[in-house]
Parts: sequence; C-alpha cells; structure tokens
Amino acid sequence: MAPWLIAAAGLLAAATVGVALVRDVPLGLALVAAFAFVPLVLLGLPVALAAWIPVAWNEFSHVVGKAPLAGLLLLLVAWIGTRRVRGAAVASEPSARIARNALVLALVWVTLSISWASGRPGAWEDAIQWYLAGATFLLVTTIATTPARVRLIVAAFIAGALASIVIGLTGSGLSTTATSLDLATRQRFSGGAGDPNYLAAGLIAAIALAAGLLSSARDPLAKLAVIATMFGLAVAVVATESRGGLIAALMATVAAMLLARERRVQTAALGILAIAGMTMFLLLSPAGSQRIATFDAGGTGRTELWLVATRMASDHPVAGVGVGGFEQEARHYVLQPGSLTVVDLLVAAKPAVAHNVYLQQLAETGVVGLLALLAVFGACLAASQVAVGRFRSSGDRAMATLAGATTVAMIGMLTASVFISNSTDKRLWIVLALGPALLAAAGPPARTQLSLTAPSGTARPSAPPSARP
Repeated sequence: MAPWLIAAAGLLAAATVGVALVRDVPLGLALVAAFAFVPLVLLGLPVALAAWIPVAWNEFSHVVGKAPLAGLLLLLVAWIGTRRVRGAAVASEPSARIARNALVLALVWVTLSISWASGRPGAWEDAIQWYLAGATFLLVTTIATTPARVRLIVAAFIAGALASIVIGLTGSGLSTTATSLDLATRQRFSGGAGDPNYLAAGLIAAIALAAGLLSSARDPLAKLAVIATMFGLAVAVVATESRGGLIAALMATVAAMLLARERRVQTAALGILAIAGMTMFLLLSPAGSQRIATFDAGGTGRTELWLVATRMASDHPVAGVGVGGFEQEARHYVLQPGSLTVVDLLVAAKPAVAHNVYLQQLAETGVVGLLALLAVFGACLAASQVAVGRFRSSGDRAMATLAGATTVAMIGMLTASVFISNSTDKRLWIVLALGPALLAAAGPPARTQLSLTAPSGTARPSAPPSARP
C-alpha cells in the first residue's frame, strides 16, 4: 500500500475519533480500541486473538462496552480471509474430531430447539450467544497450533484474569445486565466478570494455567512474577466468597496432585501457596469466612432451581423446552408438589437461570443436547491428556506440564459449572479449546520403528523424529 494512503487513512481515523470523543466519550473510546485492534489483525491472527482474550474476559464491564463482540466478529472475518493461506490447522486426531463434531451437533440442536421454545426472541438471543461461544472455540483451536502460540493464548487468559481484578479494585461500574446475574451476591467481589461466581470459575482456571506456565519461565524474576500472580489470583477467588468456586478449587487441586506424577512436590508447594493466600483473606474478612462456612446463608435458592430443572427435564426428556426456555417455563413449576422455599427467583420479571450448566442444558435441550455438550467436554479433556503424552515422548517437559495444567483448568471450570450456568461463557470455551490446540501443537505421534539388521549384522538405527517425513 502506498505511504500516502496509509497517512490519509490515519488522518481520517484520527478525525473520526476526535469527533466521536466530543459527542460521545464511550463511543470515542470504542473507536480508539477498534482502530488499534485492526492493525493487530493485519499483523497476525495469533497476536490479535491474544489481545482480544483479556477484553472478552471482562465483557460485562462498562470499561469494554461492545468491544468483545466487535473484536470477535473482526477476528472471524480475518480468519475466513486467511484460511486458504495458512491451511487447515484443525487437528485430525479422534478426540479433536469428536469435540468439533459434537459442538456442531450441539449448535444445530440449539438452533432447532428455537422452533419449540416458548419465547422466540429470548431463544434467539441465547442461540446467538451459543454461536459466539462456538466461534471462540473455532478460533482458538485453529490459530493456537504451535507451542509458542499456545503459550501466548494462555498468557493472555491470565492477563484477562488480572485485568478483571484491577477493574474490580478500581471500582469501575458494571452494566445492568451483569449486576442482575446474581443480585443476592452483588456486594461480593465480582471484578470485571459481572458476577462473583463466574469470576471465581475463571480465576481457578487462570491459577492452573499460571502453574503450567511456571515451568516455561527461565528467568528467576519471571518465575517470581508467575508465583506472585498465582497468589493474587488465589486471594481474589476467596474474595468472591463463592462456595462453588472453592469446591471447584479443591477438585482442581486434587486433580493436579493425581496428574502431576513426577512433579508432585512442586504441585503440592504451589497448592500450599494458593491455600495460604486464601487463608490470609479469610483471616482478614470474618464476614467472608462466615458466609463460606454457612452453606444456607446468603445463597441464591439453587436447590429450588435444581428441583425445577429436574421437573422440567422429566416432562421434556428428549428435546427439552427449547434454548432459553428455563427462565420462561420455570414459573409454571412453582405450584407443583414439593418443597420450594425460595420462589421469588422463579416468578420474578426476569427469573434466574438454573445455576447448573448440566441441569439447564438437560431442561432446555433434553438428553440430545446434554450428551452433545458432555461429548465436547470429554473430548477436550482427552485431547489435553493425549497432548501430555506426546510432549513427554518428544522431551518437551515444559509443554507437557502446560498441557497437564490445562486439564486441571478444565476440571476446575467444569466443576464450577455445577453451580453456575456458564454454557456460553467465552472463558470456558477458551479453556476447552486449549485441549485440541495443544494436541495440534504436539504434532503427530512418534512412530516406533523396528531396527533393521544390515547384511553385515550391524543394527541400523531408526531415524530421529525430526528427520521423519
């Protein structure tokens, strides 16, 4: 492109931003972000994707506005435009194919369920969120296909978690949609995620991924920075006062100990560090300690919501009530026999979600939708574990550790999903996508070749992996 065209475009962009800032400051800031993001997309999709992830982490904050959606759409356009140039990067291994096909099935079934959903406008809104989640999964699995790119995406995910904490500490306001997600807990620390329980789920995954990056850090200062980051993230988890988040953290810790193998000592040390951070906060916050220790105080009526979801699923076991239908149909199940002590969340102008991914998926899309979603979860977990074995066999212990940490991050988020309805949370799909991405980065399995005996009787060594076609 001619230099004068670049200069003209820059002047036009500056003038546009200036006018927008005078008339509408949020719009002007959004344009600044957009004009800054476009060059990143042109520079390279991995860099642009990494820049977008921290923004997506905080999509319910006033700070980012519509930037997460605009950035995702721009990434998709660039992905489509460069697909032929870079070739198909989706891993062809069985676990990756299962994850991809199961996600396609889930999206198709969600789309079909709109036809029998009671509230069509709300169903379409939920379906669009599903499409955006699927696009996020597609981008990560097809762009982060090398070890360096995977590490870049992981670092961006951790940066997003830190940015969320900073937004919460600076008191930046959250949107109405975000604060209405869980009104009973709005006084707890929710960062830029919009809800303390959702924040806790993402932070647990970030802690696990940070632990996985620790082995890749060569400089002592870099290692110290990663450890300090993990400590701060652990404190923030407890600050959310999310009981489901703490249960997920416990499950992730147990999984890390079981999967660590030769690194159990280091894993135990990092676990102790995280527990120390959590304990420090609890000692400084008696109110938080009381809430976490008392399981019937300040809750959101989850047992009632789960009971209603179970009733709904029993009435519509195969197809469900349609995407987004739980909030529409919940009020019809209040008067049925059974113990429902908290009904305001079910009969309000905007009823609460089921606070359980699995029950909500079963109630809205039936057994078909739930099995498709579970297939995606299982295939992504399997992909990360296969990647662990391949990195170990190639001698890349750092990437093997990161792949194992990704498995732990998935387990943590999927456990937290028992207490929240985060089926379309982009952070969940970024973490899930790291499984197939790591498998692609690990490359094909090394083939064991039998030694061939030369006529002279000497053994002919097999070619090293790097020399094989």
